[in-house]
Amino acid sequence: MAILFFILRLIGWVLLTILLLLVVALLLPLGIQAAHRPGEAFAKAFYGPLQFTLWPRGGTQGAQSKAKSKPTQKSPEKPDTSTPPTVIKTVEGEKASVTIKVEPDKSALPAPAPRPAATTAQAEAKTTPASAPEETPPAQNSKGGLPFGISDHIDAAMQLLSDDPMAFAKCMLGHTGWLGRRLLRTVRVQHLDVFWTVTADEASTTAELYGAEMAALNNLLAFLQQYIRLQSDRLWLEPDFTGERTGERNISFRVSIGTGVLLWLLLRLLWRLWKDPQLQPAVKNS
Repeated sequence: MAILFFILRLIGWVLLTILLLLVVALLLPLGIQAAHRPGEAFAKAFYGPLQFTLWPRGGTQGAQSKAKSKPTQKSPEKPDTSTPPTVIKTVEGEKASVTIKVEPDKSALPAPAPRPAATTAQAEAKTTPASAPEETPPAQNSKGGLPFGISDHIDAAMQLLSDDPMAFAKCMLGHTGWLGRRLLRTVRVQHLDVFWTVTADEASTTAELYGAEMAALNNLLAFLQQYIRLQSDRLWLEPDFTGERTGERNISFRVSIGTGVLLWLLLRLLWRLWKDPQLQPAVKNS
């Protein structure tokens, strides 16, 4: 009895540990971090403490640098295997003559022409009696059916696409629009750092362009803050009348969303697609 109680308690602790790990995995943030600075530009995807470089690709650059640094090797020269000429000397009185006889290389001679396939087939047809044609089995449906009626819903969606593409497009846009609105409410933009200089050919044009871009930036920031949770570290727009600070432009940000929230939204989207009346499979009459 004590051994059974110990085994049950051990199984309970294992299940509790798995549950805690699953909760932690769903609470970790998921997103993208990008930056553009003088001499540096990168984009990284992160999941909690883990980071994955999306750009630039280190493997591609390394392969290109190795290809450039690798010296070109010349192919070794093939020895001359041709047949040496045969020299025949003849002496006639006081005069001597040399005759050079070159024998052709047998390996360079063209191979004999193969027998035409039609002649071979006719000869075999004369010697072999005609056999009855083999019956081919009926083609079987190679499409494997997915469980829970998923294949029927996919077929219904493809049928709607072929019958009425506009209705299919409106249906998909409705569901993706719903997902986009929910994502905007849950996405967080953090550590937004922008330093940008405005430069034109003339000082008066620079001043006008600076005023227009400042107004547009303020309006865009107010619009985004209505739909996205945005936290900025620095937003600085500066006129550059001399054009010497153009290289100091930089921008960096971090976009994140909770893994559990994203998973829940994807499940909700699949449920909406499953219950959509336009994507229901046709009823099969028995």
